[in-house]
Amino acid sequence: MELGKPQGKLESGAAALGWRAWAVTQTSRGVRLASLLFDHLWLPGEPAVASCLRHEDPFAPTFDAHEVATLVECSCGFHAARDPADALSYLHGRDAPSTFCRVLGEVTLWGEVLQTEAGWRGTLAYPARLYVPDPLLAEELAVYGVSVSSAGCESPFSPTCTGTPSRSARRSPTSSVTTST
Repeated sequence: MELGKPQGKLESGAAALGWRAWAVTQTSRGVRLASLLFDHLWLPGEPAVASCLRHEDPFAPTFDAHEVATLVECSCGFHAARDPADALSYLHGRDAPSTFCRVLGEVTLWGEVLQTEAGWRGTLAYPARLYVPDPLLAEELAVYGVSVSSAGCESPFSPTCTGTPSRSARRSPTSSVTTST
């Protein structure tokens, strides 16, 4: 998520509440939230801990070792947008085969938090509220212990839906919506 130029660090101990999108994937332990861009599951009851993955990108400039979310030139850390509209574009895109939808939500960032023009990036994160496309999925995501809101959608592609089915999913185990590949 591109959030603009860094503006400075939040004071120690401060947290930020922002918006982001997650992939929803089926695991052996049930439905879980996952990163849209990296191979990372968000585990219920545990803060997500960021690491710098720049070394995995052969085209990215290299930086000396640094604390996550503290180097202005690096984009490492968990990202959260100030405005939900900035996170909405991440509800669409290429998904892993295990992904059956994407959802929008609010996330709390803490630890080292860098403020940017349009949001924040931080070292620790946990969902604060989730907005999902159907009540059955809301029940399954309740395992995170946060508020989960669901609104019925006339169509899975309606602009008022807060989650959209993945093109790679044949049928969501939590929804009666069928998509084709």
